[in-house]
Amino acid sequence: MIFTFYSFKGGVGRTMALANVAELLYQRGLKVLMVDFDLEAPGLERFFDVSNQDEKPEKRNIPEVLYSPNEVIDHRGVIDLLLSYKQSYSFHLPNQESENTSEGSKEDKIQFTVEPIDNFIVPLYAQNDKGGKLDIIPSGSRGEGKFPEYARKIHSFDWNDFYAHYRGEEFFEWFRNAVVDYADVVLVDSRTGVTEMGGVCTYQLANVVVMFVAPNEQNIDGSLKMAQSLSNPHLIEKGRNMRELSLVIVPSRVDNSEKQLLDVFQDEFDKKFGQYIPNKMKIMLESLQKSAFLYLKIPYVPFYSFKEKVAVRDAEKASASDLSEAYENLVATFIRLSRKLHKKMYPKTSLVYSLSLSTLCKSYLDAYPDTEDYYRWKKVFNDDQDTLRTKIMEEWNNKIPPVVNDLITAIYQNKHIDKSILEDANNLITQHINATLDVENDDQTIDNPLENDNIESDDIQPVLKFNVPKEKQNDSFPTFLRKILFGPTEST
Repeated sequence: MIFTFYSFKGGVGRTMALANVAELLYQRGLKVLMVDFDLEAPGLERFFDVSNQDEKPEKRNIPEVLYSPNEVIDHRGVIDLLLSYKQSYSFHLPNQESENTSEGSKEDKIQFTVEPIDNFIVPLYAQNDKGGKLDIIPSGSRGEGKFPEYARKIHSFDWNDFYAHYRGEEFFEWFRNAVVDYADVVLVDSRTGVTEMGGVCTYQLANVVVMFVAPNEQNIDGSLKMAQSLSNPHLIEKGRNMRELSLVIVPSRVDNSEKQLLDVFQDEFDKKFGQYIPNKMKIMLESLQKSAFLYLKIPYVPFYSFKEKVAVRDAEKASASDLSEAYENLVATFIRLSRKLHKKMYPKTSLVYSLSLSTLCKSYLDAYPDTEDYYRWKKVFNDDQDTLRTKIMEEWNNKIPPVVNDLITAIYQNKHIDKSILEDANNLITQHINATLDVENDDQTIDNPLENDNIESDDIQPVLKFNVPKEKQNDSFPTFLRKILFGPTEST
C-alpha cells in the first residue's frame, strides 16, 4: 500500500512526519520503503543521521544505521531510474519513422525494459526481531561534487515528453507494482504545490494521500482545492482505473499556546475538511469520541524540526511526548485504512473480547431492568478489569473508547449499569467489529455466529444480535466464549 505525503506549501512538517511514521512502522515489524520524490528539495535521508543524536551510542533508541546520509546520496535514485528507463527505451526506437498500423503504433511495439527496482533501493535498517526493515529510494545521486549534475538532470527532465513519447503512464504503473511487491508499506515524500511530480505521487501512485495543512489561509485554501480535485469521481474512473483513493488530512504546525488562533483553526478545519474523512476512520474517531482535528493534529516543536530528528525515538521524554502521540495516531489511522497492514499487524486478532462485550450489552438490554438476569451476566467475566482492558485495547489498535472503558468499570461495580452506557457501548463495539471484519475478510464471509446478510454498503453498519440460553450464562469466561463463538445457540 502506498501512502503519499503531500502538502500544498512547504515548511509544514511533512517530511518529518514521514520519517517518524516510517520509524514506528519499522518498530512494529513491517517492511517499509521510503521514496524521496521531492526531487527539487530532497533530504529525507537526513532524518536518519545518527551523528546528531544527543544520547550516547549505547543509549540510542535506534537500530544500527547501515548507510549514513552522505552514503545514501551517493547511490542512484528516482531521477536516475527515470533516465535509465528513457535510455533503454530510446535504444529500441526505430531509426526511421513508420506509420501507425492496425496492430498499434511504433511506440507500442518497443520493448518495455526497466532496471530492477532493487538497483535503486538503499537499506537503512537491518531486519529487526519482529521482521521489520527500513529502506529508501533517494531522489538521486548527488554526493560530493555531483550536485550540479543532479540539478541539471532535474531541470532538463521534460515530463510532457516523458508521458507523450516514453509511455510514462505505463512506467509509473510498473513502478507502483514494483514497490508494492517489495514492501509492506511504501511512504512517498511528494513535491509541494501543483506540479507534474506531485500529480504522479498523488493521482497515479497513492492508495492514500496524507495531506498536511498548516494554520494559514494559503495552506487551507490550496489544500481544499487539492482535496476537491483528488475526490473527483472522474479521476477514480478514468485516471486510476477504478482504484480507490482515500484522503487523510492532517492539521500540522499546531501551536497549542495560541488558544484563540488554535480554536479558529479547528473550526475552519472541521468545516472545510470534515467531508473527506474516510468511513473507516470515522468509525474509529466516533469510538474514541474525538474529532479528526484533535486526533491527528501535529504540534509544533521547533527543536525537532531544526535538528531533523526522529521524535518517536524520544517518546519517553516530555519534549517529544506530544509529537510521538500524534505520529502514533497517524500510524493507527493507516492500519485502519489498509487491509494488508491490519492483517500483518494483527494476524491473531479474533475479536473474541469485543464480541463478548457486545453479547453482554445485548443481553443486558434484553433483560433490562430484570435484576436477576442482569446480575447473572456479570459472572461471565472472571478476568480482573485491568486484564480485560488490556485485551480489549489489543483489539482496538491500543486505544480504548471512553464509553467502553465506562462499561468495563460498570461491569465490575456492584451496581446497576446505566442504560445509556449499554446502548452507546453496544453501538460503538458493533461498528468496530463490523469495520474490522470488513478489513479482515475480503468476501465478508464470517465463520462465527455473526450474520451480516443485510449489509448493503460500507455506510450501513448492521446490528449484531446474540441469543444466549441462560444455562450458558454461568460458565467461566473461556467456556462462555467457546460456546458463544463456536457452539450452537438457542432462542430465548
